[in-house]
Amino acid sequence: MSRVLVTGASGFVGTALTRLLRDRGMEVRAAYRVLPEAPAPGVEAVSVGGLGASTDWRRALAGVDSVVHLAGPAHGRSGFEQAIAEGTRALALQAEAAGVSRFVYVSSIKAAAGRTDEIPVPEAHPPAPAGAYGRAKLQAERLLLEMPRLPSVILRPPLIFASNAKGNFRRLLQLAESGAPLPLRGIDNRRSMISLSAFGEAVWRVLSAPGSGQRIFHVADRPALSSAQIVESLRKGMHKSARLFESAALAALLPSTLRQSLAVDDSAFRDVYGSPDGSEDVEQALVECAAMWKRRQ
Repeated sequence: MSRVLVTGASGFVGTALTRLLRDRGMEVRAAYRVLPEAPAPGVEAVSVGGLGASTDWRRALAGVDSVVHLAGPAHGRSGFEQAIAEGTRALALQAEAAGVSRFVYVSSIKAAAGRTDEIPVPEAHPPAPAGAYGRAKLQAERLLLEMPRLPSVILRPPLIFASNAKGNFRRLLQLAESGAPLPLRGIDNRRSMISLSAFGEAVWRVLSAPGSGQRIFHVADRPALSSAQIVESLRKGMHKSARLFESAALAALLPSTLRQSLAVDDSAFRDVYGSPDGSEDVEQALVECAAMWKRRQ
């Protein structure tokens, strides 16, 4: 039976991923900064402290076949750029020494771009990272690609959504739930997203497939949607009317993420690993997500 180490196991993605991999029959070792009071049943929990250049991963890596690296400091925390890059490098070096056969690094589409104008962004697009977080993720990617003896698959997801998401998607759910009229009509943008379940399926497919060498893949649900379509889908799941209208002047006051495009080309991943379950109808996934969020309130 394959044993996988998941870093960042206490996070939004890590919590779901450890359970999915356990349920798929893998032996899962979950790395935490501080051990939780009640780790997930059937998951081995280890404490490694913070992510950084001096973190000792040897105990966590003992007997491990694969690593899924999710851990990272919060955006804006002092020194987070160095922690992302150097922390990833330290883990990768120790994983290589431990004989790990597969290293999956969860990066971000922000390592490739912060916005797109006309075409979905493919992996070969010259990187134009979005802000300090994107630059740090790109640096970590490049450090991994300089280690040919450690087979690394780098995944660049866009916004990962679920009913228990935090950050930008939670704020989007709250905006949709408010029912306030929004000037989204006429904004001709496209944004890619991926559901938490589809992203977990993508990671599973990488871990369970034969090695493909060192590769970068974009992963996303299809199709990319306009901001109007996203809000319409969320409000449909909440049994609310869309209440969208067109006003160029008011639209200019909206956050840039609601006005700009960030669509990604995920065809390379699908060519190698197939289409993750649930990744072909993002509108329906958003409807179901919003319905679940509404039931939680």
